[in-house]
Amino acid sequence: MRKVVVLFSAGVESTSLVVHYLSRGAYVYPVYVRSGMPWEDVERHYALKLWHDLRRKYGHIAPVRTVFVKGSRPATDGVPMEENQIEIPLRNMILTVQTAVVAHRKGVDTIGVGSLGIYPFPDNNREYFDKLEDLISTGLRRRIIIDTPFMGMEKWDVIRRFAGKAPYHLTFSCASPVGRIHCGVCAKCRERREGFERAGLKDPTPYWSL
Repeated sequence: MRKVVVLFSAGVESTSLVVHYLSRGAYVYPVYVRSGMPWEDVERHYALKLWHDLRRKYGHIAPVRTVFVKGSRPATDGVPMEENQIEIPLRNMILTVQTAVVAHRKGVDTIGVGSLGIYPFPDNNREYFDKLEDLISTGLRRRIIIDTPFMGMEKWDVIRRFAGKAPYHLTFSCASPVGRIHCGVCAKCRERREGFERAGLKDPTPYWSL
């Protein structure tokens, strides 16, 4: 059985990615990385709910591994977070390296990352992941593959492809949650809502402001 360690954040893409591997018979090790972001308590709450749902449906998924690391803060250039795309310097490097450590300890050679590559951030493209893949492999003295099967896709395309398969009602993507509900106004919420609208589907999760 193929084994994959997946960077799992409870969002639309990472949940779809887990389903992508599970539906192909792979054994998945989901890794949730905590780096001090303000939304992480709620995000991890949904990650665990998703795990229970996916475990019940597929069986071959390991418990969510939570890794703690100190990360950088969102770079908003003075613009309120809810009005700006959220760029977090070195975000993909920090998250992927931590996931690689787990993969190495498990003896797994493939890391799954749900990046789409459509955002104008310097660490959000396949060329960057190729370089990171080489650096990690060199540091570990063994070949590690960073698999990005959704690279180049739009969020709506991912949603449409996995609608009815991924439990989107349990996914979470919000930078400023109100309790455990999407705020409805931050950049993450706007992007999420637009993705479902363009896919021709209703977002099954509630928004505080709508």
